[in-house]
Amino acid sequence: MRFGEFNFYKTDKLSITEKIDLLNDCNGICYKWWADKLDCTVSFSRQKLDCSFEEILEHLHEDSHFVVIDRGTWGSFDNKEHFEIGFRSMEPIDYFLFIEVESNKMPPILEKYGLVPLP
Repeated sequence: MRFGEFNFYKTDKLSITEKIDLLNDCNGICYKWWADKLDCTVSFSRQKLDCSFEEILEHLHEDSHFVVIDRGTWGSFDNKEHFEIGFRSMEPIDYFLFIEVESNKMPPILEKYGLVPLP
């Protein structure tokens, strides 16, 4: 995949339990994850959030924006092809989770959860 070409995967049929399981599976094989917080009463930019993985998962709800994206090499300083998996909580204080997984580790995850690219 070339730089800047993204493939988004269809996640709208996943239950909240499946989303949590998927995030935990990805956390188990990731090379990096982090959480951010956006509190517009303090700042209009996201701030790094120091929390455990379990703590950030508490902010995932049915109406959270959930994504699985094949990013190719975009955002990788070493041209590593990777996926970005995560969510935006869509709460008054907005919480974000980002998980980065090498592309070659994703096929079992995609198959397990029946994820296919959006057209």
